[in-house]
Amino acid sequence: MSDAVAWVQEYVKANLSFTGTTRYYAPKVTLSNSTTASVVYCSDESKGFNKNRKTNKVDWTPSQDSPYVLYNTRLVKNKQGVWQTSNLISKRGDKTCAG
Repeated sequence: MSDAVAWVQEYVKANLSFTGTTRYYAPKVTLSNSTTASVVYCSDESKGFNKNRKTNKVDWTPSQDSPYVLYNTRLVKNKQGVWQTSNLISKRGDKTCAG
């Protein structure tokens, strides 16, 4: 999860947040055994925008990067029976998710 943590820290450091709508779709769950699983899914961030937390100004400029992101997560069930993400990999522009 260190990549996800680093991404969030960079947003906080830049005084940014995210506003708008992100659509998640095409989930695929694979149960490896009784305590581990993977979830692969897509997101469409085309209606999401950066927002400056100090000024509240939204950057409405469309990103030059693809708005489609493929996520691959690994989940582990803890002793209390709660599924927790232990690893997250994302790939922006993956053709699996493209419109």
